[in-house]
Amino acid sequence: MNQWKIASQKLVFKGELFDVKEINFVDKSGKKKIHHVVERDPIVSIFPLTDSYEIYLVSQYRYMLKRTTIEAVAGYVEKKETSLSAAKRELMEETGIEAMQWEEISRVEMAASVFKGKMHLFLAKELEIPVIPYENEEEITLVKIPLSDAVKKVMDGAINHSASMIGILMLDMLRIQKKL
Repeated sequence: MNQWKIASQKLVFKGELFDVKEINFVDKSGKKKIHHVVERDPIVSIFPLTDSYEIYLVSQYRYMLKRTTIEAVAGYVEKKETSLSAAKRELMEETGIEAMQWEEISRVEMAASVFKGKMHLFLAKELEIPVIPYENEEEITLVKIPLSDAVKKVMDGAINHSASMIGILMLDMLRIQKKL
């Protein structure tokens, strides 16, 4: 049973993609504590998969990490947008790929203490790949690799973006279970 009760809370920072709240707690004895929480808008991660179990990922430079990463196509769910419509939009914006079949394979809580946010992981199949290389506004390179190679990259640390790791390993398990 939770002994702490919220005494008050206030918004201390409002950003375009996340907010920071200050929450004041008090317990039954009157002891107080302050907690700060970052609440991030929901995101989608998309895993386009071919019938021969090849997966499309993206490679891009991440300035916060100071390196180029390989990860799933991803982006924020905009206001008044469903997670599925956001997934379709992000896949088209970042890669030019359209998918005829969509399935949400998981919803993941990104953390549970200081950081709050939800990820929607989508499998995209029956792909229409652009014939001419797609030009996007971001500096993104499309990477097509066998799912088994993506799993190896997760296991050796070459792919270490959390949503990408979760999605790739889930897809591999679904493949093994013959559920794809």
